[in-house]
Amino acid sequence: MLKMKYHWIILGCMLIPLLLSACAVFPYYSHYNVRSDPQKEIAHKAKAHSGAYLASDDVQWKVDWQCRNNWQFDKDATFPNPIDACPKNDNNFIGIAISGGGSRAAVFSAAVLFELERYGILQQVDVISSVSGGSFTAAYYALSCDDVRNCPPTMEGSDRFKWDPMEVFPKLEKNFISKWILNLFWIENIVRYWLTYYDRSDVMVKTLANNLYDNSLLGGKGFCFRDLNPQRPYLIINATNNTENNSGTRIFSFTQKQFDELQSSIDRYPIADAVMASSAFPAVFQSVTLKDFSKKDDRYVHLFDGGTSDNLGITSLREILERNNDRNSKKLIIIIDAHTRSHGKSPKDPNPRSFIDYFIDTNFLDAYQTLMAELRHGKTSEIQKWLDENNGELLHLQFSDLGKNHPELYETVKKIKTNLYIKKNEAACLKHAARILVREKMDELRNDSRWESLIQFPPKKGYELQPCKIEQKK
Repeated sequence: MLKMKYHWIILGCMLIPLLLSACAVFPYYSHYNVRSDPQKEIAHKAKAHSGAYLASDDVQWKVDWQCRNNWQFDKDATFPNPIDACPKNDNNFIGIAISGGGSRAAVFSAAVLFELERYGILQQVDVISSVSGGSFTAAYYALSCDDVRNCPPTMEGSDRFKWDPMEVFPKLEKNFISKWILNLFWIENIVRYWLTYYDRSDVMVKTLANNLYDNSLLGGKGFCFRDLNPQRPYLIINATNNTENNSGTRIFSFTQKQFDELQSSIDRYPIADAVMASSAFPAVFQSVTLKDFSKKDDRYVHLFDGGTSDNLGITSLREILERNNDRNSKKLIIIIDAHTRSHGKSPKDPNPRSFIDYFIDTNFLDAYQTLMAELRHGKTSEIQKWLDENNGELLHLQFSDLGKNHPELYETVKKIKTNLYIKKNEAACLKHAARILVREKMDELRNDSRWESLIQFPPKKGYELQPCKIEQKK
């Protein structure tokens, strides 16, 4: 009899989550974007402010950045956003491109942003373009607030995150892989996985939302593009379009323009889904799917890792510059590059197979990284040439610049693998690298009369760095 009771308890524990998630389990759809409805969108925006306009390549970069950063939402105000409310007197275009590289890229880019903030540069940035792991940080920053007591409200009323090292780094340094694997084996996710379109990427979307992009009390879909902070720069999250017969560029940017072409609403699209599309590494994650509502019959767009088309996020910035070029304006592009060179196989090893090679041939990873290295070289050369000809400057923050004066630190950070988890010492070493690299670049800018007035010097005091244990050579 007692044994029967336990059976019913176990069965109840299995059925309750299924019943609670029934609406999510049984609908057979593979996309999470919704059709745009102009009438509803107009009515919706009249009642509450949306920050989705920041997901655009139509960057209004002449808006006074100090006014923008201090702008406050007032539902009764004549101007609903800082673009309309602030003067257009800023003649400097500043863009940041953040590369891929899993958690290594996420932590390194956050560390660089905090350093740029100390020198007063981050506050002046007009647009951030990101791919893959860099999108973790870019999206988080675009949703966050410096002073949570005076933040523009979110659409559902959830509090924004505070942009503070003590809060940001613990979130970015989480072991997303272990959390993802645990979520894969929740009973409702098992049912979804086998009976619906729900796949490994959907599980990671939920993992990202719960740990990075959801500040609700009960946990829901998380923040959407409409929740982007108007006090922040424009945000362009980039993925790769892997749809058959796709015309034009392979790069898909989560912008209003791209969603208009699909006749879909970017306002209500979850940030976590866009970040997942940008970082959906082939062979590990499935493509993220959008429905194309502009077609009469059912058509879909399939997206994966943005690194395969542009591993630095430079292309979107260059298109913005070329479309809105003002030769009298100054342009500063900062590339946060977390790339590490592929090491290949040891010449002393007669059989370089690792344990994972018995399941997946890791040669494709080496090939992937080799192709990315060639791609990034071409992208940086092109934008460097353009900036040289158009009153611009390129700051390329990369690990290899540590090699001359900090060879031991360089040897340590370049061995950090591309993954969605990172060790504490690896994260500490990346923060040291960021502080050194930004300081060196800021010293260069201070010696250039065009840019010295933009830099706050001496910089504000930085957060305390934890010791970086340098890997000793064997």
